[in-house]
Amino acid sequence: MTVRRVLALLAVAALATFAPASALPEAAPRITVMGVPDPGIQPQAVSDPSGTVHLLFFKGEPAHGDLFYARLSRAATSFGPAVRVNSDAGSAIATGSVRGGRIAVGRNGWIHVVWNGSTPVERGGGKDNPMWYARISPSGVVEPQRAIGTHTRHLDGGGSVSADVKGNVAVVWHAAGDTDGEEHRRIYVARSADDGARFAPESSFGMEGGNCGCCRIDSLLDSQGRLQILYRRASGGVHRDAAWITVEAGKATTPTTLQAWELPACPMTTFAMAESKQGLVAAWETAQQIYTAAIDPSTRQLSPPTTMQGAAIRKHPAIAINAAGDRLYAWTEGTAWARGGALAWELRAADGRRLSSAANAGAVPVWGLVTAVARPDGSFLILH
Repeated sequence: MTVRRVLALLAVAALATFAPASALPEAAPRITVMGVPDPGIQPQAVSDPSGTVHLLFFKGEPAHGDLFYARLSRAATSFGPAVRVNSDAGSAIATGSVRGGRIAVGRNGWIHVVWNGSTPVERGGGKDNPMWYARISPSGVVEPQRAIGTHTRHLDGGGSVSADVKGNVAVVWHAAGDTDGEEHRRIYVARSADDGARFAPESSFGMEGGNCGCCRIDSLLDSQGRLQILYRRASGGVHRDAAWITVEAGKATTPTTLQAWELPACPMTTFAMAESKQGLVAAWETAQQIYTAAIDPSTRQLSPPTTMQGAAIRKHPAIAINAAGDRLYAWTEGTAWARGGALAWELRAADGRRLSSAANAGAVPVWGLVTAVARPDGSFLILH
């Protein structure tokens, strides 16, 4: 053995013996950024237990367009051919970024999609924009779209869909109550227990302060079977607080305020939520910044909200959490009504430490959104 080789081995041994653990570099998960195929806008993606990524995106005229679905298998590097989801051509809408499609993966690979209807249809003697639903079989067959619920008067702000491994599906939206006005808007929930084959009549929940008319809600069926809902109040037309409720056994909890916001206008915001072994994480916009907090449905407590680094104009958060508990936040910067912007993201460890971040990470078109998923190897995929 040469003298140089001996000295090198001694140096490595000394580093291992005397260097503190905090001095050793920590390998952050890999982050891959991709544009939407075709190209489309408003990507929404979910990952199933096999590692396949299921992507929903919009194409066409923003006021009367179509939704498309594509898959990325665990071993593939590009998405397969896209198929149209809405059987009624032009029945989806992208205008405003808050009214488009949402996707969830449920039991045995069933895919569930919801979206605001772009055109009113005859219902019960009147015309209302419907809450559309379609499901996609594990083999990729898209079933005809169906209108969910009967209470969709003044439907706006999109809707949400969530599903679990037991075959439960929940479609959530907000619309007018018995009295017009944002303060009287109600949250409606339609449930299925057979993978979306049939839905029971919707239940409604009237919350103090109502719902901000053009802000999107988000929902999640958690591992305990509880339905978690994030939404924005509209008290007095100026209190635009981010709020959270849990629906269990047909009853809703008293709303928990995530963060107050005084604004005499609708900010057209969206929410994001994800669950990991460590619990639930929520993200939202307040005053053009993205905030996040851990939320505990059992105690109704949340951690102190923290914001993403930087000070750009930020909207439309997305969250993905890998098996190690690392949290990836993605959002848009500079987007507004009829104006595109850019993708930005921040990666945090399970204990909240910031690991890495990026701005101007990809173009976001007009009415665009971003989405993120965790992969089986711990890496992340962001689509913009």
